[in-house]
Amino acid sequence: MHFYILLVLFFGALLANKLAAVSSDFPCMHSNRTDAYNKFLYKHVNLDAPQSLDQNQWQAFITKMNTCDRPVQSFIPYNQKQPVDEICSPSGGKTFNNQSDLCVSKQEFTFTTVYVDKNCTVKRVIPEKKYLLLACNEIQDHCLPVHFEPNKNNSGPDNNMPDCKNPNSQNQANSVHLHLSLLTLSLLSTTTAYFM
Repeated sequence: MHFYILLVLFFGALLANKLAAVSSDFPCMHSNRTDAYNKFLYKHVNLDAPQSLDQNQWQAFITKMNTCDRPVQSFIPYNQKQPVDEICSPSGGKTFNNQSDLCVSKQEFTFTTVYVDKNCTVKRVIPEKKYLLLACNEIQDHCLPVHFEPNKNNSGPDNNMPDCKNPNSQNQANSVHLHLSLLTLSLLSTTTAYFM
């Protein structure tokens, strides 16, 4: 009897881990982290970010933001907020690879990258023009960017990949969630019936 209980608990834990892993396999999967989008904007599309490459302005900005713990920080001009948001949609982004919640922009963006040392001193400010890689989650029924991923090789979109928020990917992931949930429910029902 104890063996059976342990077996059910083991499979329950295994299924819970599988569900957690599946939740980030595709762009635009549901997230309960409602503040993730605002944190992304604060860190990467900030209205107060300097518009120049002046190192002194960036030093004051980074110090004010209190983000000295991030050695490399990238900032997209605030007037690009809408096109950045659209990267997480079919109109602006493609899924980056088959096992990722990343979307790659369909166009290159100009942005500023700031290098900060461990003493919170801005060492370099450089302009960049690259395709953006963003992690996208569904937050309150909207697919929104939640993480900026460096694109060192400036990898662009692959036209063979689905658009971000591809219904097939979403349906496939939802189907896996449903099947795993039903299996967990079956195991728990069997256990309950066994002990009654």
